[in-house]
Amino acid sequence: MAIPGVREDAIWREFASDAQDQLGTEARSIVSYALTEMLNNALDHSQGSKVVVSAWLGRVESRFEIRDNGRGALSHIRDVFGLDDLYDALAELTKGKTTTDPERHTGEGIFFTSKAVDIFTLESEGIAWTVDNVRQDQAVGLSDVTAGTRIRWELDPATTRALIDVFKEYTDDDHVFSTTKTTVRLFGFGVRFVSRSEAKRLLRGLERFSRIRVDFSGVEEVGQGFVDEVFRVWPAQNDGIVMEAVGMEGPVEFMVRRGLPPSRRTAARDE
Repeated sequence: MAIPGVREDAIWREFASDAQDQLGTEARSIVSYALTEMLNNALDHSQGSKVVVSAWLGRVESRFEIRDNGRGALSHIRDVFGLDDLYDALAELTKGKTTTDPERHTGEGIFFTSKAVDIFTLESEGIAWTVDNVRQDQAVGLSDVTAGTRIRWELDPATTRALIDVFKEYTDDDHVFSTTKTTVRLFGFGVRFVSRSEAKRLLRGLERFSRIRVDFSGVEEVGQGFVDEVFRVWPAQNDGIVMEAVGMEGPVEFMVRRGLPPSRRTAARDE
């Protein structure tokens, strides 16, 4: 359909009757949020002329796809924020509160959608980012989408995951989006993170949050410089921000705990 004149609430109403029959209460709430947020992103940010919305609804599984023919999401973020490459742009996108239009958008839609559904995939300019909330894992790979942006997600129609609980995990008592979880493995290649420059990529822009969970899942080795930058230098420059280390195992846990200032060692924990 042509983007001019499209309204995300009207598109949702077209799916709502089928959703009422096929999706449980929690799934309907999540799908309504995800579809309207992701479609709104395509309408407001893609700079494209067309968008295609597809849905496959059943009692066993539900799948959705939104694809536009506009400017790729990652190159747009790269250029607006002056980043080095598309992978840096993806890394920024995963943190939350990343928006190219701060006067009209909060940068929350993709972050919370990726946490609320079972499997979420964003594809842009040959790169695919997948969040698997069933297995509690993330991955970056290659995609055949080289123009525009495609977002897909899957959700169990009988899910018991409540959208309000997803929001609560990352918001404070005043319902402000104040907490993020950043996955170390998405900010480089391989399973070793040793340098201060790698740490600075991870930390860029995180001052907009008051609590940060640094997830070391899948990381096999960290260096003293990386740990020092993340848990001593940067927090000293950003007073009042709470840093938590999660998902650590073996030598990574040893290095992180060893590198923490004494007053912060109790903040390191396993999820």
